[in-house]
Amino acid sequence: MSVWETARLILRPRGPEHLEACVAINSDPEVMAYLGPVWPAAQQRVRLTRQLATNWGQGLGYWAIFRKTAPEEMLGWGLLVPLEGTDEIQLGYRLKRAAWGDGIATEAGRRLVEHGLETLRLPGLAAWTHPQNAGSKGVLTKLGFVPDGQYEDNGQVQDLYRLTPAARQP
Repeated sequence: MSVWETARLILRPRGPEHLEACVAINSDPEVMAYLGPVWPAAQQRVRLTRQLATNWGQGLGYWAIFRKTAPEEMLGWGLLVPLEGTDEIQLGYRLKRAAWGDGIATEAGRRLVEHGLETLRLPGLAAWTHPQNAGSKGVLTKLGFVPDGQYEDNGQVQDLYRLTPAARQP
């Protein structure tokens, strides 16, 4: 997996060195408000360690997000991984609260979309978000995704979005 830079960010492959930062982000009830309950830290470590060991496929996976001005502080992560139960690849992101509202998810998402559609030449990308998560819906819309029905994630119905190369906005 590659390391990328955007105007303000560095995206690095997420590795074991990011485990505790991931646990901290996942332990914030506001971050998890639309994603489910906060799990005990030990349970998170087991799940995250399993994710880190997974081979998602050529060019796919999770990237840790950092500001160029503070490269030691992980803001969150972005992902391109298979969407469970489908043959599609999903875009996703999660940021710590201190990074919300600053365009970080959109900037990182743009780089991941570019990688997925231009480098990997995927036929499209999917993404899902909680029906009440206005912030995430705003990010997806800015990236050119359009609503396309619903998706069930762990028993919860989520809004599904899709993006195709033809519909992509620069």
